[in-house]
Amino acid sequence: MEKLMKPHFTLSKSKLASQLKILTDLNLTISYSYKTNRQIGNIIQETSPTTFFSIHAREEIQMIKDKSKISFFTQAESVEELKEIIQTGIKTFVIDNKIDLTNLLQATKESNQKINISIRMKFQEHRIGTGKYFVYGLPSKKVNQLIQELSKNNNIQDLGIHIHRKSQNTSEWEIVEELKDSIDPKTLKIISSINLGGGLPVEYKSYTASTLPYILKKISKAREFLDSHNIQTIIEPGRFLAAPPVKLHTKIIQIQSNILILNTTIYNCALDTILTETKMLIQQEIPTTKTHFLLKGNSPTRDDIFRYKVKLSNPKIDDEITFINAGSYNYTTDFFGYKKLETKIIE
Repeated sequence: MEKLMKPHFTLSKSKLASQLKILTDLNLTISYSYKTNRQIGNIIQETSPTTFFSIHAREEIQMIKDKSKISFFTQAESVEELKEIIQTGIKTFVIDNKIDLTNLLQATKESNQKINISIRMKFQEHRIGTGKYFVYGLPSKKVNQLIQELSKNNNIQDLGIHIHRKSQNTSEWEIVEELKDSIDPKTLKIISSINLGGGLPVEYKSYTASTLPYILKKISKAREFLDSHNIQTIIEPGRFLAAPPVKLHTKIIQIQSNILILNTTIYNCALDTILTETKMLIQQEIPTTKTHFLLKGNSPTRDDIFRYKVKLSNPKIDDEITFINAGSYNYTTDFFGYKKLETKIIE
């Protein structure tokens, strides 16, 4: 029976609930980035009525039942396209450039609808070494200026600021200091929300999550600061929610010396391994074992490598290899005609 096992994912609803609870216990408003893993997003829709959704493409809008829970990230849409999006019932938009803002304001005027706007701000990071700005968003000076100008627009109900943080952020969390440095006191009186973005770390072979308690403490301090200004604190933990509930189950189909060929490929289940170089942990790995094995997918491509050095004890053909924290960006390509792997929902 074991020999017939097809590669597949398992998604634990209880693990997802525990990840959500970590954040709700901090009294944070959660906006799940739907692109990270749609199946996770669908379970959240069914089980977490207080969670909102960050949507980055028009194709995803129809997948969210309650359009009032959507924050739509504009991506160079025309005025007519934005009017169509507004007509779906979406009220909140996130913009990161002046052209999109101009188009959105025109669409709002022509639609005669009130909307909420959150502006993405380039956030100065306090770090060891040289501080740098993120690519996304507008400079803080421009954001402050726009917020104060937009507060006079009758078609805008609420204004906010969105801060983009890179994925797997383990050190750049001096949030309160950065907020004080970046946001004008006049702006703090106008805005109703600040989205702290994502970046909460998940454990991989190449990353540690040991700093998570420190990060959550910093986020809690930021929420207390924003609470004192009657500003809602939003967190956007896509990977933090999507990765831990999911495991990828594979098996060894061939052994070539210290190379183990698995019965699936990165290209239909683990593109994140290539795109962000996040090497997944393996449930069967034994740190005390001396022998290393390279785990390769079964496609004829040279970069189809799940892990380069995995410590395993006497692996055999048909043995299962289980990858943990496997739920983030695990979408499929049509490369070589590959099909999406089945995901089995478990409690």
